[in-house]
Amino acid sequence: MPEIRNDGVTICYDVVGEGRPLMLLHGLWCDRSWWTEPGYVEELGRDHRLVNVDIRGHGASDKPHEAAAYTSAVLTGDVLAVADAEGLDRFAIGGHSYGGWIAWMTAAAVPERVPAIVTSGAWDPRPEEPPETSEYNEALRRGGTRALVELFQLEDGNNFDREFPSWARAVTLRGDPEALLAGGALQRWTDGIPDEDLRSFPVPALLIAGEFDDEDDDAARWPR
Repeated sequence: MPEIRNDGVTICYDVVGEGRPLMLLHGLWCDRSWWTEPGYVEELGRDHRLVNVDIRGHGASDKPHEAAAYTSAVLTGDVLAVADAEGLDRFAIGGHSYGGWIAWMTAAAVPERVPAIVTSGAWDPRPEEPPETSEYNEALRRGGTRALVELFQLEDGNNFDREFPSWARAVTLRGDPEALLAGGALQRWTDGIPDEDLRSFPVPALLIAGEFDDEDDDAARWPR
């Protein structure tokens, strides 16, 4: 498995396929198997050179426990360090949720290197005020990743007890609770792209939103 060092942290990734380069970034509490297990890598690898990354704090990559290790600048730096190691001057990004947020941040930072982004569950990259509480973080603090999985299975209306596959449950259970708390604590709220920059965003973006992601159809009205 290839790996690079950025800011003293090891980032691991896989490279599969041939064609136009596409970097894949998974969601929070996940790892790069989120793209392999459901078959995305098999399909996309027919037309793309896929760089499937374990985001810091996840999978085989290092897992810092400090929130300052997960700012948008640091996470964007990881993406660019992987791209540089693979000799990619320009590369599209596919990101899910947390990985989609990183895709937005990377495209905003270096639009000349990112010809397009595709995100699922990540259509609003504006900065926000952090919430006072998070049931997910509280679950992690209370009982680690097992409590987090139990919370997923109790989500009202999502039938997660039937839809959350065994491989995904296993990935979440392997996570480092302290790293997952640090990764979600700071940058998802205080970093972001202001409204005025989004209205003239220089990179084409395809936004994918499922019915459970976006019950109010916000993605269809984006950007406002």
